[in-house]
Amino acid sequence: MNPLIMQPNNKAMRMTSREIADLCEKRHDHVCRDIDNLNQTYLSMGFPKVGEGYYTHPNTGNQQHRQFLLTYEQCLDLITGYRADVRIRINRRWQELEGQQLQVPQTLPEALRLAADLAEQNAQQQARLAEVEPKAQALDTITHAKGQMGIRETAKIVGIGQNEFVAWCIDDKKPKTSRFMYRDQSGALYAYQHRISQGFMTQKISSFVGGDGRDRIAPKVRFTPAGIAHIAKLLKKQTQVEGVA
Repeated sequence: MNPLIMQPNNKAMRMTSREIADLCEKRHDHVCRDIDNLNQTYLSMGFPKVGEGYYTHPNTGNQQHRQFLLTYEQCLDLITGYRADVRIRINRRWQELEGQQLQVPQTLPEALRLAADLAEQNAQQQARLAEVEPKAQALDTITHAKGQMGIRETAKIVGIGQNEFVAWCIDDKKPKTSRFMYRDQSGALYAYQHRISQGFMTQKISSFVGGDGRDRIAPKVRFTPAGIAHIAKLLKKQTQVEGVA
C-alpha cells in the first residue's frame, strides 16, 4: 500500500482512507461510510468535500475499488470522534509523512528560491533563539529555587557574592526604578515598593528584643522565583555588555 498520494505540483499531500482504516483498526467500508457522513456535514457548511479515487486490489485482479484521499485537516475532522489512541496514531503517521515529503528543485531559479527561503528561515530561527535564550537560562538558574529566598540565598543562586549582590541592588548610580533595595538611616535593607508590586520581592516587618532589652523591628526582605529569574537575566545582559566593551 502506498498511503502517501502526491499531486503533480508536489505540494498537496493526502492520506488514503485505506491507511486510516489500518491505523484505526476499522473496516475500510466503515471508514468510507464515516467519510460519506463527513461530506454531508461539509456540504451543509460550505466546505469542499473529501476527494475520491480508486485503487486496484491485488486479490481482485483489475477490479477497481473506491477510496478517499484526505488532507491533514480532513483527516483530523474524521478521527476526532474516534478513541484517543487512534488520534495519537494518526498524528504520528502524519508526522512521518511530512518528514518523507522532499522538495527537490528542478531548475536553477527554483534552487535559488529554495536556498533563499532556507536562509530566511534560518535567520528567523536564530533571531528567536537569541531572544529566548536569556529567559531560558534565567529560568534554568532557579529550577531548584522553590518559594522565596533571602538575600544570601538569592546571591548564591545568581552566582555572585552577597556583598556584591547587595551593592548591585542598591546602586544609587542607577535610576531608582532599576534598583531593588535601599538602606534606611540605621542601615537596614528595605525592598522598593515597585519591586513588590511587580511580584519580584516580598517584605515583612519582624519584631525582636534587642541586646539592650528594648523591643525593636527590622525588615525581612525576600526574593520570589520570578524576581530571581529577572535578576539573573539582568546580570547576564550586563555581563554580555561588559564583555563587548
